[in-house]
Formats: sequence, C-alpha cells, structure tokens
Amino acid sequence: MAAGGLGTAALQLCRTIDGVQTFGTASAAKHEAIRKEGCAYPIDYHATDYAREVRRLTDGEGVDVVLDPLGGADWRKGLKLLRPGGRLIAYGFANMTSGERRNPARVLRQAASIPLLTPLQLMNANKAVAGVHIGRLMEQVDLLTEELTEVLALWAAGTITPRIDATFPFARAADAHRRILSHGNTGKIILTP
Repeated sequence: MAAGGLGTAALQLCRTIDGVQTFGTASAAKHEAIRKEGCAYPIDYHATDYAREVRRLTDGEGVDVVLDPLGGADWRKGLKLLRPGGRLIAYGFANMTSGERRNPARVLRQAASIPLLTPLQLMNANKAVAGVHIGRLMEQVDLLTEELTEVLALWAAGTITPRIDATFPFARAADAHRRILSHGNTGKIILTP
C-alpha cells in the first residue's frame, strides 16, 4: 500500500536516511507517483507475487524492515521476507475489512492466517515483530509530542510534504470513503467542514 497516505509518508521518511532502498506495492498506474516519493522498486501486486519479487530483487537475502498495514496472511509473508535481525512493523489490518461490506468468511480467513509466534520462535529466527496503534497512544502525550515535533521539523525544512490526493467537504464523506475503497487515491483524502 505504498501509494496510500501512510505509504507515501513512509517513503518520504525513508528518503531522509542515507542508503535506504525501498520496495513498495501499488497498482502499475501508481508506480510513477511512488517513485517520486522515493520508492526504488515499485511492485504491481495485481500482476506479481510481491514476496517473490522482493526475494528476486534482493538475491534471496530479504529486507531489514517490513511495514505492513494489511495483516493476516501478509504478516506471514512479511516475516518470511525478513533477513536476520529484521523487523516486521504491523500498523493495520486492511485485509480484514476490504470491500464495501464486511464479509464474515473473509474476516475468519484473515484471522486464521495470522501467524502465531512465541518469543522463542522469534529469537531462533533472529526476527522481531512490533505493532503500532496510534489510538492507543493518546495518553502518551510526551512521546507523541516528541515524534510530531520531529516530523514537523522535516516538513518545515521542506524535506517531506504530505501528499494530498483529494479534498472533500464533510457532506461528501461517503464519496471520499468510496474513493479509498476503490483504491483510486494516491496519498491522503482530506475532509473539510
């Protein structure tokens, strides 16, 4: 999901670190846009098994970090893409709720595909898993303030610029949501009063 709002932000942040090579999934029509955001290796997930392609591009070595907003079976794929010392960062579960209506069978399939891990397994594999849920950090004002301050400094310096796909008035929130569900956006959708 490299072309979404968080994906483009992650790519821009990666540009601030020397030597980072990025791989990102997006439909072929969005490859040029994510290249501009810093993606060195765009992968069309409609036409290519992204895990196989990342292994090919890294000569089978894998990657140091996987940022995964998808969840379920993709967490399993992400773990397999990590080289020793690698980290899977889970920050969403889009696979569970894709489509306009919740599909109970899909929810069950995705839940059943979540890898069950123990600390011993992670230690033996020399891999780490972390989860991020910003909504559960709202009481950590000092932590959030520090991180936001750093991001705002990058923005003020012109190093990063949020990519806005479209702006909708709040009265058209349903249209904005449909744009996201159709995977038509590249960057964030903004609602205005």
